Amino acid sequence: MLRLYGCLYSGSICDRMTEAPKDSKQIERDLDDLDYSITLLKRDYEVFFSGGSKQPPLETHRKIERAIKRYSTMTVLSYAQRFRYNTIVARFNSYLDLWNKQMRMKEEGRTPTGGLVSAEAKRQQGQPGEPETQDKKMEKLFQEYLNTREVTGEGAPKLNFDSFCQLVSKQKNAIVQKYHCKDVDFYVKVEEGQAKLKARPVK
Repeated sequence: MLRLYGCLYSGSICDRMTEAPKDSKQIERDLDDLDYSITLLKRDYEVFFSGGSKQPPLETHRKIERAIKRYSTMTVLSYAQRFRYNTIVARFNSYLDLWNKQMRMKEEGRTPTGGLVSAEAKRQQGQPGEPETQDKKMEKLFQEYLNTREVTGEGAPKLNFDSFCQLVSKQKNAIVQKYHCKDVDFYVKVEEGQAKLKARPVK
């Protein structure tokens, strides 16, 4: 029901956003709706990748992309509205990187959690899953980082999922060399109102 509602709601929003806005208040409402539509689309993809839906929400996805493209060419946005629009687009692009990666894994016969799926496992639900992989850990860490930035009001980061992985890998290598530890445990923490990526050496 949530998936259906998300598609209908996003569709009406994005259809309206293909029209020229009448005034500044309309632009603000459109940006609010676009931001919320992306949140609903994110939930739809989570349902799909978890096996709760057979088809990805491609129609809603395409409508949001059309709305984003429509607003990218508008010159009537104020500086504050343009900044907010860019923040929303950066958030959408961060999710897009993650969805593309999960889709590739699914097409290769793996679950988005990184485990290999046999034909029998695809037909059955509720069986014990594979141990959590490094890919899954990175996806969870990145998602936690995105969610925390939303809570703190910082918005989407400039780096995408691949850049995030490279940053974490670089920090991990530096910490392993410095502390001569076996592994590094990364986590997200809020400090002074900002989301921070922290690390603990694992002996």
